[in-house]
Amino acid sequence: MIKIIQVLGLMVLMLVGLQLTACSSARVPVGKAVHQPKLVKQPVFHSSDGSELYAQHWLPDEPPKAVLLLLHGFNEYSGAFATVGEYFAEQGVAVWAYDQRGFGRSPYRGLWSSAARMAQDAQEMAQLLRREYPDTPLYSIGTSMGGAVSLLAAAEHDLAVDGVILVAPAVWTSTTQPFYQRWGLELALKFAPGWSPTGESLQIRPTDNRALLGEIWQSPWMMHGGSRMDTVAGLVDLMDQSFAAAPKVKQPVLLLYGNKDELVPVDPINKLWARLPKTRSKTQQIRYPNGWHMLLRDLQGEKVMADIIAWIEE
Repeated sequence: MIKIIQVLGLMVLMLVGLQLTACSSARVPVGKAVHQPKLVKQPVFHSSDGSELYAQHWLPDEPPKAVLLLLHGFNEYSGAFATVGEYFAEQGVAVWAYDQRGFGRSPYRGLWSSAARMAQDAQEMAQLLRREYPDTPLYSIGTSMGGAVSLLAAAEHDLAVDGVILVAPAVWTSTTQPFYQRWGLELALKFAPGWSPTGESLQIRPTDNRALLGEIWQSPWMMHGGSRMDTVAGLVDLMDQSFAAAPKVKQPVLLLYGNKDELVPVDPINKLWARLPKTRSKTQQIRYPNGWHMLLRDLQGEKVMADIIAWIEE
């Protein structure tokens, strides 16, 4: 995930002398807005540029008291949050999610598009949900990379939600990274943009819920085998943009972070909190001493989700 960047300096220096120049950069092509965004059966989210992004939902038996637009993390897909969706649905909250472009079951799997296009996707989906549930409170909930997308959409694309929930948001900006990470990524982009290190040697632990993690990784829609360096660079660009835009957020924000997070360091989270506007009385942060990066799916995930529901119901 994000800490793959930490070893780039050493790994790139080892590989520069190899046949890296044969790798070329690649990105998801982004089209012009030629369609009205819409939801169709299956369901599929048709974005304004014609891209078909796989979507799914978890709905309560009765009309929902709130709706969540869930944005997944880096290398994940919407189905990895099935336990989360089921929990919220049992509590009377509807959850909608989609596989962000370049991830899961969406087109151009493994390639990056752009931070702006991903934020626009979130805004278009939020508008669709507003029309679907006109009288129901709507919130975005983004985890890790999805938190950065949600933050950027709220700040720059007038995200049509009543509040923004950031779960361990990916805001480790390039300026706060060690120099060897920045230089390593620059070298990789120049000599090996298609190189895909797995990062397994880092032995990063994303959650204490090992059983659920093993179940999630069995899905073919998770990104296995590492991430391309140009995709990692796209993630860093997204983090830079979302962090820079944070003071423009107009909606109330709930910022959630676990003190045992091994993917997003605490210092960028502290800096983000300092940048977020505090004019909204509902803006709040909660720290979990035993929380990991996958807060919603940790062993104490139900406590985190209960805190979210309590915040929504205030």
